Amino acid sequence: MNKVFERNINALKDAGLKEKLLNYEYKSKPVLAATNGYNIQYNGQYLHSEENPLAESQAILNQSKNILKNIHIVYGLGLGYLFQLTVRDAKDAVLLYEPNFDILHNSFTLVDFSSELSKNNVYLFTDFEKLLDFVSNNTKQNTTVDILSLPSYREMYKDVFQEQTKKIELTFGSVLLDYSYKRKRMYTSTLMTIYNIPELLKEIPVNIFENVYSGQTAIIVSAGPTLSANIEALKKYQDKATIFTVGPALKTLVKNGIKTDYLCIIETFNCSKQVEGIDLSKVTLISEPYTNYNIHALKCRSKLLHVSSNMPTSQYFADITGLSTEGYLAQGTVSFMAFNTAVKMGFSKIILVGQDLAYIDGQCYSKDSAYSDLLCKLNPETNKYEITTNDIKKYADSLFTHQDESKRIMAAKRRLAYLNSILYSVQGIEGKLIPTEAGYASFIKHISDYAKQLENIELINTSLKGAQIDGFENKSLEDAMKNAKKSKKIELKSDFSFDTKTIKNRLNNTLNSMKKSMEICDECGKSVSRLSMDYKRNKVIDKDKLLRIRKLIEQYTLLNDHNNNDNLIFRYTTAAEEMVLNDILTKVKAYNEKTTPKVIQGLKDYYNNIHPKLERVITTLTNTIDKIEV
Repeated sequence: MNKVFERNINALKDAGLKEKLLNYEYKSKPVLAATNGYNIQYNGQYLHSEENPLAESQAILNQSKNILKNIHIVYGLGLGYLFQLTVRDAKDAVLLYEPNFDILHNSFTLVDFSSELSKNNVYLFTDFEKLLDFVSNNTKQNTTVDILSLPSYREMYKDVFQEQTKKIELTFGSVLLDYSYKRKRMYTSTLMTIYNIPELLKEIPVNIFENVYSGQTAIIVSAGPTLSANIEALKKYQDKATIFTVGPALKTLVKNGIKTDYLCIIETFNCSKQVEGIDLSKVTLISEPYTNYNIHALKCRSKLLHVSSNMPTSQYFADITGLSTEGYLAQGTVSFMAFNTAVKMGFSKIILVGQDLAYIDGQCYSKDSAYSDLLCKLNPETNKYEITTNDIKKYADSLFTHQDESKRIMAAKRRLAYLNSILYSVQGIEGKLIPTEAGYASFIKHISDYAKQLENIELINTSLKGAQIDGFENKSLEDAMKNAKKSKKIELKSDFSFDTKTIKNRLNNTLNSMKKSMEICDECGKSVSRLSMDYKRNKVIDKDKLLRIRKLIEQYTLLNDHNNNDNLIFRYTTAAEEMVLNDILTKVKAYNEKTTPKVIQGLKDYYNNIHPKLERVITTLTNTIDKIEV
């Protein structure tokens, strides 16, 4: 063993990888070459630029975002030019992925990487799934990710490179979406679920009707751009399938005289404009416990309740009602909920229409749909796609019901800025990369993984321009339905009822728990205010102040104990504030003149900000309990 190889091996953090490299036998040994700098030739291909390997790597690194909370993923080691430059400049984690043991072993004998590999922010992976796990477990709010690679690796692994980089982006995006949900929607979902309970107890769970449509065909209609191209076929075959329609697509179907059997809506905000002016007397609504109360109040033929196991506040509703959520999923998207419902109801063929999951030909949604005015265009100056609208007032009116037009427009602009911040690209059915948003990109992975688990169901995607959804056959709606028989009309009836006495008792337990937590929070709020004043008067970090900070953090930790199921609603109510405070606390390595005031202010902001939320949830719980008749 040469000295360079020994130092590299000793610097590795993975004992299993050490063992594998120590006993590795080459399949095809790379050759060290001298061009305009040291290079490696592997199977006849140079891994670095023949003109200037170092300049090539520097140019690649210059394109990345070198900021705090930016994860650099270096795809391929080669002789380490790009890896070493990245580690030198990185402000956060560097993940080196080298799938080729011939190259890894050979480079370990030639270049000393022990200094880089020994750093706490540097990780080496040879297993792609382990890399994905690391990204999933170490992505935090406001984290960004850059994938850096040499042209030679993109060519050498062209069969998997694009797929793997997309998986990294989707994994990263899924985690950020989860953070976004907790930061922006968890409190609203919690409040809405509690407020809705008296109405939810009048609705029938989808569970009651499992497998009632065995042997039948379901068409799930979404508002993607290709919906317009499928209108005539939908008209032709509407009597040969049961049609599930997501909210934004309903007006398009109604305008074209196409019936809807099931209307699916899960949004927490008031999106009733999606169905404004439409007669729903022959339509069954399917929604989630957290769906906006204006939707639950709609006058429909009947109402079904889909209770997802992977949506926290829906699971809370299941816990207090004793309802099983096994196999029921929403993944935060209405289309997934509709698809999952069709699966649980037993349909033998499920067809997706308008499920483009991408922005096609400049359109974000289909013509005549609720948000048809949104456009996705390539900005020639930045060479990036951007979402815009030709009429911001029209878009604002389609989104919001607030009486103040200026506030509607301001909210619409914030929505546009948000959509542009989460633009992604995904693999299209035609093989090209096409623009989409993070939610759709994440949905593609979720629905593909789910589809692959299903057996004895024919799954068809009719969007022949949109994103590739593995697990579905790509076929036109005409071809998918040409031999279909007329569907059977099934009347869903049930005498199911919830145990309101038990539910009321459990809600009272939640209310008592929330009141106790509120009392603790009020005391902690007073304590941290006194501590803040003391520190401002006397900026000395003494034992007394540190003990007071420690006690406040210990109490905060107890309040947010993830093993305490009696405190679920407290944690859901305060999830956004918890994330902010956690971010502050995890950065503190020692208490000094800079960190101490930040921690005190963070604790003070936490208790000040959660107080009105706790008050509102407690009031809503009290009113809900009063409305439930036993």
